[in-house]
Amino acid sequence: MADNNPDLAEGEEEVQPLTPEVVEYEPVTGMPPEFCEYLPKEDFLKALPWLAENRDLEWLQANCKKYKGYDKVFESAETLEEKLKNLSVEPPKAEKEGKLLPGGKKKKSKALEILIERSVRNKRKCITSVTGLDVFGIKLAEAAKLMGKKFASGCSVVKHPTGVSMIETQGDFQYEIAELVMKKYKDKDIKEEHFFSVVKQKKSPLF
Repeated sequence: MADNNPDLAEGEEEVQPLTPEVVEYEPVTGMPPEFCEYLPKEDFLKALPWLAENRDLEWLQANCKKYKGYDKVFESAETLEEKLKNLSVEPPKAEKEGKLLPGGKKKKSKALEILIERSVRNKRKCITSVTGLDVFGIKLAEAAKLMGKKFASGCSVVKHPTGVSMIETQGDFQYEIAELVMKKYKDKDIKEEHFFSVVKQKKSPLF
């Protein structure tokens, strides 16, 4: 049978052109699916919803059980679905990265904590200072007015030498202030673990 390609020399065989292989990538991490199991755990969790949607359970069982404690997640479609329901890839609010400053430097986010310090002045006058309410979006002037009325005591917003604004209340009201803040500002999601007692510049949980 004669060769239909006139450009081939006698005895040469026609070479078929190579077809490029299309590589699929997981869109969030930018990794090929089979390499996602080697990602840091946080990145792996970001890739998991896409993997579950685009790969069958058998593939997941073979490629996504490297992390300790995750073998049970892929035992069945039901356990995987339950894991995906509770999966959150958003970092906690307190750990979110700060804004970029000029020059590319990052401004650290303020810690979500409320510091309550009790001090004695003139050997007899007790003052309770509160710092950190503004981090939760609470207006200090409004909170000072609330505390003054609640405790029938002098209460005002003052500025610390470091430049930080705080509320000072005359009297010993550490726990009372914490309870009042949690009750009044429920929408701010302030909890007991956000409060710290400061004694001689040493910080410890209030509750």
